[in-house]
Amino acid sequence: MVDQVYGKLAGALNARSTAFPAVKCNEFYDLVEFLFTPEEASIFVAIPLELSRVEEIAVNIPATDLKKLAAQLEVMADKGLIHIRERDGVKLYEALPFVPGITEFQLMRGIVDERHKKFAALLRDYSKAMIRTMLSADAAPMEYAAPGRKVAVDQEVDSKSTIVPLHELKELLLKTEYISVGTCICRHQGALLGRPSSKPVNNCMVLGESAKFAAERGFTMRLTQKEAIQRIEEAEEAGLIHTFANSPDRFTNLLCNCYKDLCLITRMTSKSPAPSAAVNARYLVTIKEDSCTGCEACIPRCQMDALKMADGKLIRDEIRCIGCGICMWVCPTDALELKPRPASRIPLRG
Repeated sequence: MVDQVYGKLAGALNARSTAFPAVKCNEFYDLVEFLFTPEEASIFVAIPLELSRVEEIAVNIPATDLKKLAAQLEVMADKGLIHIRERDGVKLYEALPFVPGITEFQLMRGIVDERHKKFAALLRDYSKAMIRTMLSADAAPMEYAAPGRKVAVDQEVDSKSTIVPLHELKELLLKTEYISVGTCICRHQGALLGRPSSKPVNNCMVLGESAKFAAERGFTMRLTQKEAIQRIEEAEEAGLIHTFANSPDRFTNLLCNCYKDLCLITRMTSKSPAPSAAVNARYLVTIKEDSCTGCEACIPRCQMDALKMADGKLIRDEIRCIGCGICMWVCPTDALELKPRPASRIPLRG
């Protein structure tokens, strides 16, 4: 019975995310049994895809007591498994995807103890097993399940991360009322597993209404707009790529600052033959040949290996460039500039 409950949980997670899928394997069960009690897994499966009142969730759980269910949902919110939002004094609940959502909330506090070390190891083992399983020739089809699931018509759902250069990110932050910050989950996981990073770690941000939830539940700390921009500038100087889960506050609006040494998604993007197709690459770096001195300072900054010297000149590989603009920070002659890719204009909302 317990195995059946956790099996259904995989479908409920996949109904909410494709960025980090739930693939049934031993490592998946080890991870979700660590995160969810069997009762919590049953409640998670019963939550509809849309924001729902406790009464609407209870419909899918026979003979449940509303007060007890509401108390259980509060515990699940404190554990970072679900969101709770409020509309006109009424609490509304939604189950979170693996990423961005549940995984981030387990590590964003930056806690170092045996429990978090165990979670970091379980997440590492599952990540490897997930990739291995999905690449295998006999990979099983993905399961999707959620009560009252709605299918959007004529609406594109894009699970790829959006790359946001510094100038546009500042504009986004200045338009965002609520911003909170926590520990980078990738670099914190690395530290928990004995692989600390030299890059700054306190710059993983949540924006919008989900930032309010994250701060109130103690996963993150609220920032002013000025403080947020300062953290972003520090990340830019350190050569981190700004990536945004562009979900208009559906689930978790997550702003990451990534480096491929420990970030799984960025590392996989860098290994792709076409990184610009693996993410939403909205800009492209161009080179002003008259200004470029060939100093090569920009080349090691590029995590996608899009820049190199050829015949004494700096050249850029358009397929590999994701338009992050990190290379521009170190150019002494302002020979690099960003230009929009006309076909990749995606609106940003905090």
